[in-house]
Amino acid sequence: IYEGRYLAGVAAGMKLNDMIANGYITEDQAKMGYVGAFTYAEVISGYTSFYLGAKSVCPSVTMDVTFTGSWYDETAEKEGADSMGAPTACETAGVPNVSYNGSTQAACPNTFIVSSRIDWAPYYEYAITAAMNGEAIDADWTGTLATGSVVLTDLNENVAAEGTAE
Repeated sequence: IYEGRYLAGVAAGMKLNDMIANGYITEDQAKMGYVGAFTYAEVISGYTSFYLGAKSVCPSVTMDVTFTGSWYDETAEKEGADSMGAPTACETAGVPNVSYNGSTQAACPNTFIVSSRIDWAPYYEYAITAAMNGEAIDADWTGTLATGSVVLTDLNENVAAEGTAE
């Protein structure tokens, strides 16, 4: 999933560059927030990938990370976001946002940019085919963008910076 989060970070960095170019913020105000569930490897690699993607196009960006201690706690996410991370808090505050695991465009039409998510179908096809053929299922199989296991939602062209799709 780090590949998708990196690309989502690139989209966020491009939006920051757009905001800088249009005078909404200065380069030293290019700051992102990231709300994570727990301090474990996948969450850490996720926010690291997101940050590196943003920094690849917006060198002045900084990022604050907040942890909720829960996989789903909307109140904690909004509080942790401080109007910077959770999609609904961002929509309320008018802050562009990138979500995870699905589009929040319907709830956040004015701020949602893009989301990365895992598509389990390629793994299921691999595992079922291996089982049907009497072959061992690789315990270390890893899906990527190339296998179609990591995908991005549709880009919200109304919010994303020009050129983001490209």
